[in-house]
Amino acid sequence: MKKNVFLILFVLLAIVFTGSIILKKSKNNLLEAQVGLPAPQFELYDINGKTISLSSLKGKIVILNFWASWCSDCKEEKKSIQNLLNQNKNLEDIVFITVLFRDNPAQVKEMLKKTGYTFTVLIDDGLVSKVYGVKGVPETFLIDKNGVLRRKIIGPIKWDDPHIMPHLRKVLS
Repeated sequence: MKKNVFLILFVLLAIVFTGSIILKKSKNNLLEAQVGLPAPQFELYDINGKTISLSSLKGKIVILNFWASWCSDCKEEKKSIQNLLNQNKNLEDIVFITVLFRDNPAQVKEMLKKTGYTFTVLIDDGLVSKVYGVKGVPETFLIDKNGVLRRKIIGPIKWDDPHIMPHLRKVLS
């Protein structure tokens, strides 16, 4: 009799434990950004204190780039983003949004002044990068005009390559 009670308790505990793991995994999957689904919405402050939301950019192609000033690949990538913006003053349908990942906003603000970078820099408290599944930097998310996440790119991109913009418009329009 005691053997059966212990066996039943053991089975019940195993079911509860397994169920909690499955539930936790399914909740995490629902929260994390997935290619082909609407991009998770967010609202963050930029480096100057202005609030920017993803929903306010609907109708535009959004290039959402996570980076850090301590990342050497990111530094090179930021130069190419600025070169692209300098070469293409009329990118009305494309918006570059960069998001700081585990970085000091005050130091980055000083860096932006020194370098003359003009792209938008948002300050993440860690929640947005978690929802987007960012593990390291640089990581970039391409969001189409309808707000659907179309691509996740891990690693740096040479944004000022002349073939990039026509390709992006073709894929994301």
